[in-house]
Amino acid sequence: MSLWLDEDLLELVRAGAPFAYRSWQPERVCVVLGRSNAAERETHEDRCAADGVPILRRRGGGGAVVLAPGMLVVSLAKCVKEAYHFTEYFHQINGLIIDALREIGVQNLTQQGISDVCLADRNILGSSMYRSTALLFYTASLMISNDLALLDRYLKHPSKEPEYRRGRPHREFVATLAGAYPALSVAAAQAALDRAAPRRIPEIE
Repeated sequence: MSLWLDEDLLELVRAGAPFAYRSWQPERVCVVLGRSNAAERETHEDRCAADGVPILRRRGGGGAVVLAPGMLVVSLAKCVKEAYHFTEYFHQINGLIIDALREIGVQNLTQQGISDVCLADRNILGSSMYRSTALLFYTASLMISNDLALLDRYLKHPSKEPEYRRGRPHREFVATLAGAYPALSVAAAQAALDRAAPRRIPEIE
């Protein structure tokens, strides 16, 4: 099943908007596959079925993720000049997110792999990109106060992983921001990103 999240953002840019942006918190649990993922390889399909958790597929690449309350999904669409500079665009957009979180006191954030953001050596954000000629669509899931046990329940060890993961299982690889910053809420992170995005997205070319 396909999940064209934020399709309206793409349509706004296709219609001439300079960019389109949205952040939102999932209201229910779902598993989202990357464009080329196989559900039987990446997920515990039986557990998803037993718990009524839908398995959906997004437009962009990357690995399977669990979306759940306590996370913040960030999406943007923009026309850009370069067709193949995926790494550079990931770094620009993830840099925007890192800078916004630093403004509200989150420290020790780094970019790892192709498109991840980490707190120390733990992943707190995974992102995905879709390209169509000059059109860039980016989406990311930021783990703030979500239940990390859901990853072990619904996701198998990924078929592909970044070198810095070093074979670690989900429980040793991921973290939430609230684990290090208990007072940090989804609303506070969302407000910081929503303030930064209109200033920084126009810089992405």
